Amino acid sequence: MLARAFADDPTSAWLFPRVEGRARALEEWYRINSQILLATGEGWGTEKLESAALWLPVGLPLAPGAPHKLGRLLLWNLLTVWKLGSRVRQAAITTARLHRLHPPGPAWYLAILGTEPRLQGIGLGSAVLRPVLERCDRMGVQSYLDTATYRDVHFYAGHGFEVVSELDPVRGPHFWVMRRQPIVG
Repeated sequence: MLARAFADDPTSAWLFPRVEGRARALEEWYRINSQILLATGEGWGTEKLESAALWLPVGLPLAPGAPHKLGRLLLWNLLTVWKLGSRVRQAAITTARLHRLHPPGPAWYLAILGTEPRLQGIGLGSAVLRPVLERCDRMGVQSYLDTATYRDVHFYAGHGFEVVSELDPVRGPHFWVMRRQPIVG
């Protein structure tokens, strides 16, 4: 589902520029990244996994057993990264620049939110986003994300996120870094 959700995403086209083979590369990419995020953070999905949100705690305790699983999962991720070929260096530089723009302090980072394309716009993304945002509100903890899709900026703004920074890589899509302060009360 995530590979289909991100098939037309600017970041997907940038990371996997060859149209032929992109769908399969995205399937593997999201399978491995989902495993990493689920092992170190948490995920929320609809019953039939038509939509999913994968979160990573930053400056907060990791999920039980996460450090043990993380090394093996990062190795799998490295095996996937080779598919990026010449994009590896630029992707690493852009990722590092994005991370420097992320807000300081404890937070939940929304790493991935995707919805089956034919079901977008009916509230599934909002439903899988809600549990962690509600927890952030209860705990008084911020959340943040980055996106390369302008349409998503409006979606996330509707959930209390605001643009705090932007990044224009030399070669690559424009990114918006968004933060949501906890709603108290």
